[in-house]
Amino acid sequence: MSESIKRKYNIGIGRETTRGVKVTPKYWLKPLSAEYNDKIETVASERACGVIEDSEEMIIKNKYSDGQIQGEAFDKSFGLFILGALGQVSSVAKVGDLAVYDHTFSVLQSAKHPTFTIEVKRGDVEQKSYGNCVIESLKIESQAHDYVKFEAKLKGKTSGVATNSAGYVTENYFLGKDVSVKLADNLSGLDSATVIDARKITIQIAKNLEEDKRLGADEPNDFLNKELSIEGTLEILFKDSTLKDYALNGIQKALRIDIVNTNKVIGSSSNPRLKIDLAKIKFKDPVEGGDNNDIVKVTVGFKGLYSATDSKSIEAVLTNLETNY
Repeated sequence: MSESIKRKYNIGIGRETTRGVKVTPKYWLKPLSAEYNDKIETVASERACGVIEDSEEMIIKNKYSDGQIQGEAFDKSFGLFILGALGQVSSVAKVGDLAVYDHTFSVLQSAKHPTFTIEVKRGDVEQKSYGNCVIESLKIESQAHDYVKFEAKLKGKTSGVATNSAGYVTENYFLGKDVSVKLADNLSGLDSATVIDARKITIQIAKNLEEDKRLGADEPNDFLNKELSIEGTLEILFKDSTLKDYALNGIQKALRIDIVNTNKVIGSSSNPRLKIDLAKIKFKDPVEGGDNNDIVKVTVGFKGLYSATDSKSIEAVLTNLETNY
């Protein structure tokens, strides 16, 4: 064994067929940053034993794994992260281009969303796999002149020794120039809506996990998601007060983030694509920014809400050459 830089590490992810039963990674990722490790929680005894020292014993009370993965969003592997964040997917061959599939991700109304195996090869020092991993939160960020990026936080069970070999599939990336943002009065109006001049947009899905702790074990039996929340921010140049007025007057809108890599053709005539629709949002916290010599920008936050009219809050469609997730 020898010292190594972090760039030589490998990290892979695969969807578990049976909850908690480890699988071979389907995708080996190319992260910008990745930290996934075994974790422990300890408790020191407070019993008195005739001395002034605060404790004579400390035990491990909980064992688990957690961490985060940051990277560029690719058209194939990113599907597993969307699935983990929302819970369910339906895959169909694209009409007129049967080698291409549209994968529609939507919110699974359940406390048990899909689980994954995370495998980490740390140079020639060790290789571990972690089962029963779930997505705790997923953030997607796009800004002008940069890659579309994501940050996923995960939590799972403790590790075991792994031996799978890393191998990378060919994927397509997305850039800021591929992104368009639309606002409409409702979901049905997004197709015909005008693209707005956005500079940066972020969206974060949080799952509010709770550990399923049980007697007779020192690690959680499972990790259950509770309420799902959707938050985001949108930045534009301050040319008018429209977005500020939406926020200050509580105006409801629908939002679309459409990401299409037109430089790549898949199948006979399709492009890698990720389309995210939020059926109902309301804006908040408008802030103008910039120094005296800067062009003034305005950033507004938004919250994704459940739309009873559309029976959904969020839906994402990923178009690629994969047949299923």
